Amino acid sequence: MTAGVGAAPPRDTLAPMATPKIVTVGGGTGHYTLLTGLRDLSARITAIVTMMDSGGSSGRLRDEYGLLPPGDFTRCLVALSSHPEALKELLGHRFRSGSLGGHTLRNLIFTAVQEITGSLPLTVERLHEIFSVENRVLPVTMDHVDLVMHLENDRTIRGEASIDNLADMLDAPVLSVYLDPEAHAYPAALDAIADADLIIVGPGDLYTSLVPNLLVKGVREAIAASRARALYVCNLMTKPNETPGYTVEDFVGTIAMYLGEARLDAVLYNDVWPSASLLEYASAGSEPVVTSPDRRLSSDLLVPADLLFGGKLIRHDPHKLSAAIAELARERSWW
Repeated sequence: MTAGVGAAPPRDTLAPMATPKIVTVGGGTGHYTLLTGLRDLSARITAIVTMMDSGGSSGRLRDEYGLLPPGDFTRCLVALSSHPEALKELLGHRFRSGSLGGHTLRNLIFTAVQEITGSLPLTVERLHEIFSVENRVLPVTMDHVDLVMHLENDRTIRGEASIDNLADMLDAPVLSVYLDPEAHAYPAALDAIADADLIIVGPGDLYTSLVPNLLVKGVREAIAASRARALYVCNLMTKPNETPGYTVEDFVGTIAMYLGEARLDAVLYNDVWPSASLLEYASAGSEPVVTSPDRRLSSDLLVPADLLFGGKLIRHDPHKLSAAIAELARERSWW
């Protein structure tokens, strides 16, 4: 899965800038973690968010109200919010029972604002005010679509939630994923990509949080045409139902395949592993994402760093991640 990966073509060195413009592309918990850390930097941040979630609170609101799934979008708003932590906790509260059981307050606010405005673009704008967000969070598309996974045995699975809940049940490797029907990019998202100095893809579930963004018409073309540097932040662990046995190179190869003509300038990956946590995580069928022994990708592309959070769970440390990104940008004169 490393076809199409190589050293990025030379680009003019970016002139020093007072406030770099960073665009992130992703979804899920990994995107939230990245954005939480990027707030450490003096940068203008635009988060472009997948809108294909079909499970949980988002899926129910999509089905009941005909909305685009709000989960990943509102989670990113919380990550970039300047509200106090107590209010962020309130916005993220998930009701446990009753008719509201499973819904988060942030998703219900999205639904209420959508009903009030009757316009998704206006809802996006209004929510930035409500969540007190000075940076931007943009949906990758405003089209209603399903994510479809095609396996090598010709089996087809429809819906992000169905794919995400198939732990240990995939009976063949993933051949491809696509959107049905086709989706077109939100114009404001394309404008942000065109104006960016750095585009960051990941971390996040490969086939359900990252690739769906690259399937939206116009996105990968905009990345290819942008003068921005392109950075991929690799996952820490494999996922039994999506990426079993994947190495860093496998993740990079898949991202590169869906990027098409766009080229990656660097890949940031974790290379520090505490054995006790690994054993605990491995029991759930996941494994650490490490480089292939034959290192099929160049050292100029692969950038190792300590990105691991110091707790019991294996996840990215947002502040280590933002520091590593800033250091990489300085070393390579990206800003």
